[in-house]
Amino acid sequence: MTTTGILAPEAAPAAARAYWPPRWFDERALATQTAITGSLAVLLVVAVLAWSIGQAGHPAVKSALGTGLAVVAVCAWLARRTAVALERISAAGRVLRRDDAPDTANIPLIASCAELRQATTRLRRMVEAGRERRLALLERNAVLGQQLHARTHELSTLQDLSVGLASKSELHELVDEALKALEQTLDYASASIWSRDRSVNAAPVVLMGYRSADAEHDGTQAHPLVGMRLSRPNVQHYEQIEREREPIIENNTRQSLLSWLWSKVIDDARTSALYRDTRAWMGVPLKFRDDVLGVLRVDHQEPGYFNPERSRLLTAVCSQTALAMRHAQLQAKEREVAVLAERNRIARDLHDAVSQTLFASTVLAGTLARAAGRGDAPGSAATRKQALALERLNRGALAEMRLLMVELRPDALEQAPLADLLKLAIEALSCRGEIRVESTLARDDPLPPSARIQVYRIAQEALSNIGKHSGATQAVVQWQVDGERASLRIADDGRGFDPGHSRPGHFGLDNMRSRALEIGARLTITSAPGEGTELKVELP
Repeated sequence: MTTTGILAPEAAPAAARAYWPPRWFDERALATQTAITGSLAVLLVVAVLAWSIGQAGHPAVKSALGTGLAVVAVCAWLARRTAVALERISAAGRVLRRDDAPDTANIPLIASCAELRQATTRLRRMVEAGRERRLALLERNAVLGQQLHARTHELSTLQDLSVGLASKSELHELVDEALKALEQTLDYASASIWSRDRSVNAAPVVLMGYRSADAEHDGTQAHPLVGMRLSRPNVQHYEQIEREREPIIENNTRQSLLSWLWSKVIDDARTSALYRDTRAWMGVPLKFRDDVLGVLRVDHQEPGYFNPERSRLLTAVCSQTALAMRHAQLQAKEREVAVLAERNRIARDLHDAVSQTLFASTVLAGTLARAAGRGDAPGSAATRKQALALERLNRGALAEMRLLMVELRPDALEQAPLADLLKLAIEALSCRGEIRVESTLARDDPLPPSARIQVYRIAQEALSNIGKHSGATQAVVQWQVDGERASLRIADDGRGFDPGHSRPGHFGLDNMRSRALEIGARLTITSAPGEGTELKVELP
């Protein structure tokens, strides 16, 4: 069904445009539209005036026509000037729209009328604001690009660090790998990693590894400060980080003259040379869960150097390093457990086989010696002498075997009283040659396991030197405990030596001195050529 007299919705706009003035009028310039409109208005006025007067050629009509045309011309000129101004604005807009528009391009300021002046002024402000906004966006884009490059470099460094740490198993190698990765990402004057042996009470904080900006590191360079302890002024910072498990940042390390002199007085470590020119430093714990494995300290010569970004990077490096250190510790412990299990197996095999054989051989040698002593046959005395020597050698081998089985089991070595350990070493020495050993061994043993083992090692070294080098026939071993003090004395009547004369290739005396120093004991060695030797260890 079709509707008549009613336009469809699609035809309504086209039909409506048919009743408007022609399109060409809308496309004319402002001056032309003004002239056309004004001319039509003048003609209408003249027509009305002529009709009212009745004569088209009347002077009044001509005067009105001329005045109207003049007014139309003036209006057209004003419209033309406005159109030219708008064309200038449009041309400036086209220039600004180009990608290669100069930075000085802008909308021209037109002051021909108040409206155009106000409009062009606002347009100029809009252009300037848009240009400032574009420059700000470009600067922001440049900053974001730099940050993206920095983050990419940091992630690449952390990835390389993870790969490098995964290929290392020794603790000092891990430390050097972490410092090398940090050097590729962060500028610093020095970087150092400190740690202490948590299994030993009151163990000192020692330097595990370091790098400095004024030194070349080619992977083979020796680090003369590695293993040295941290100075007392810096130990306080280490203990604070270890206790609180949080980083410390000092971005402006200034010291008064008095505090500087005081630090020089109490400074007792060569490692302080790493921090002489420090103006800012940061210490980060190498933390695995709640356990602090060490501290990474980074120093710089510029105050305020450690901002949040650098702090975040150092924290990430420390997390990776702590994880790798913990993994290395677990691997070392696993190897120790495997070695301990193997040593226990060897000790059991020695006890079940070799020790039983030596014991049986000793019994047979003793029986043979007694049988030879009862006989009167020729050669029985020589046979008895050889049997006694065999019995003595077997007893010595059996004593050394028992001592070896104790050595193979560290738990037995730590738990056995010092007197029992000394008995085994004395018996092994007595049966080794023609040395008569007198011993006085107290049953009291107030020493902790670590100190007990070191005293036993000193005694073992001294008895071994008596058997190998002294040529002595008699020796004395005394272990005495008096209240809170204990002492070990070992003396012989051998050829003696000069303790102040060092012999290349012989490190026994140095080892004994270092062991005594480690447990806080006083070691005294008295000897002279031809006068025997006396060793005394005094323990508080």
